[in-house]
Amino acid sequence: MGMKMTKHTFLKIFGWVMTLAFLPAKTLAQYQTLGPASCGLGQTNCHTRENGWWTTDAHHNSLDRFYEPDEECLQIAKLYGITPADMLKGNKGCMRCHGTVISEKTARESEYGVSCESCHGPGSGYKDPHSEKPGGYEKALKLGLVELENLDKRAVACVYCHFITEPKLISAGHSDGAKFNYVTKMKSIANPNHWKKPLEPADQLKPAFEKAKKARGPAPVARAEPAPPTSKPTPIAPTPPPVKDVVTDEPPPSPTPRPRPAPIPPAPRPVLPTALPAEDVQPLTLDPFPTVTDSTSLQELILILKKRLEYLYQKTGGIDQP
Repeated sequence: MGMKMTKHTFLKIFGWVMTLAFLPAKTLAQYQTLGPASCGLGQTNCHTRENGWWTTDAHHNSLDRFYEPDEECLQIAKLYGITPADMLKGNKGCMRCHGTVISEKTARESEYGVSCESCHGPGSGYKDPHSEKPGGYEKALKLGLVELENLDKRAVACVYCHFITEPKLISAGHSDGAKFNYVTKMKSIANPNHWKKPLEPADQLKPAFEKAKKARGPAPVARAEPAPPTSKPTPIAPTPPPVKDVVTDEPPPSPTPRPRPAPIPPAPRPVLPTALPAEDVQPLTLDPFPTVTDSTSLQELILILKKRLEYLYQKTGGIDQP
């Protein structure tokens, strides 16, 4: 039995495919997310400086709102179908963008905010080979490392979480990310303790992000908010209770409804004259229509038609002649 794919479903799947198009084919099925502890957090290795920067970045604090969720956060989760107890769990949806889902702990609560592997790709394949000299970086690209040095691929990685196109999530009240300033945010990411190469200029960053957004899918439709009233509405007085009869202590009988006026009968149709007997019908002979050429003016043509019509009315009794 085949499944009918709607236009919306097709666009949604197309967006997912395009979002992941720049990742190695084996990344999704083969490699696992290890977590920040495997990349220098609490260790003495080459990524200690990067992890020091990460603890000061907004991505590190992306879980704070879920530890003590406010009313807006709880409302979004409720409308989306996630209970407050499940918001931090890696297999419930929120942590796909708000946290790091360690592959061995998908059913447990996430412990870290958005971290290294959220952007660079799951590290089980490239963790050790990527530091080899020479050629470690090129080798790692074939083992799940995302080529973030590539302007377009970096934009795709950012668009995945910073431009939301899922209608259910948007309708639950989640921000769509339409106002996300990619250029400004990239400048904060390009911290010397995190970013070793010069950042591309804005006239290169912005087109790459717009291209990635277009590949992600159609922009979500903003919900129309009701306009505030221009003036206070006139309060409606409550309906007073019926006055009871002082003797019977019963409400008075309902008033007799007014009789509806009798419908107005339709006007009689005019009686059309019957056709004349065949013997009374006289043949009508018309003179040939005057010759009309390209040089005949519009006024002359109207005059010819007027005389023709007057002649017809005269012969058929349509008008009285003096």
